[in-house]
Amino acid sequence: MMNVKKMFLAIAMISLFVACRKDKDPVFNISPSAGAEKVSFNGIAGNEAGNTAGNSVYLDLRGEKTTAILRAGWDLGFYNGNDFRVILNNTSIGGAKVLTKNDLALVNASDTMGLLLSVSQLDPQVADLAFFDDINGDLNKTVIPAVSENDALNRVIILNRGTGGSISPRPWIKLRVLRRGTGYLVQYAGILETTFKTIEVQKNPDFNFQFLSIDKGIVNVEPEKNKWDIVWSYSVFEANFGWGIVPYSFSDLIAVNYLAGVQVKLKSYADAATATAAYAAFNKDSIATNPVVAGRWTIGNTWRSTQPATGARQDRFYLIKDTNGNYYKFKCLAMGVGADGGTRGKPDFAYALIAK
Repeated sequence: MMNVKKMFLAIAMISLFVACRKDKDPVFNISPSAGAEKVSFNGIAGNEAGNTAGNSVYLDLRGEKTTAILRAGWDLGFYNGNDFRVILNNTSIGGAKVLTKNDLALVNASDTMGLLLSVSQLDPQVADLAFFDDINGDLNKTVIPAVSENDALNRVIILNRGTGGSISPRPWIKLRVLRRGTGYLVQYAGILETTFKTIEVQKNPDFNFQFLSIDKGIVNVEPEKNKWDIVWSYSVFEANFGWGIVPYSFSDLIAVNYLAGVQVKLKSYADAATATAAYAAFNKDSIATNPVVAGRWTIGNTWRSTQPATGARQDRFYLIKDTNGNYYKFKCLAMGVGADGGTRGKPDFAYALIAK
């Protein structure tokens, strides 16, 4: 009789355990990384020069992980938020123009006459900004307008896929982007082709964008939106040579994951020694008096100098609030310009967790 009771008790315990598992899955809290004394970004994809590094490199501070992605490996990004927006590849210097036509078959070489859709490093013009998405990443100011539910309103786009920083020229593309349900439908062809291919792009809310390569279809580019904080890359940026703001290609830019809420505060000092001491002393008690700010280029090109060839600026560091609300201090160790001891295209950084 006792064995029977024990058997029923065991069955009851197992049933209770299973019921609890069904009601609620266990939650695993992963502690953020304490940081790294040195993390290297591998921007070199092949045999290219370091100042035209072929990779973009993403960093997840919390996960202490870098992800290198070929800059030429994608052409368009499709927003996963509520709006239907499409971005160009600013890291390949991809430029585009929207035509008045809405029939791909009616677009040919004559529609590209006089178009460059690129950046001139020798003679950049203010008017060239119209070929590129808003430099600051405003999704309401993309070259490609918001995709309409009315197919007839979605015009043909001429796309120069970009040759920025050692990327070999590729054929231009004509394309249209339509809405299909909760996702996108892309029609595309070569400029001289009279028939087109189609590909559907479904939204995935775990990512900021879904990415399309004309050559390979849907491709992975950015990590999940809550699993990266900054990205180092060659990219189109802006400059002023005396005749207004113009597009210009820069090496070694650092953009932040502004769409996922990453924010930054620049801390600059009189010299490297003062900055080094301040970095060591900077802790969670320093956060209240150093409010972080939003923006795509809150780091940008401010962390390094190439004129004169001084390399990484050692007189500054950054406070970064990551996608999970953790605070890190972040600085560059070397970038391979001047006498900083690094390798161009493979910069070294350090960062440390100061609050979570």
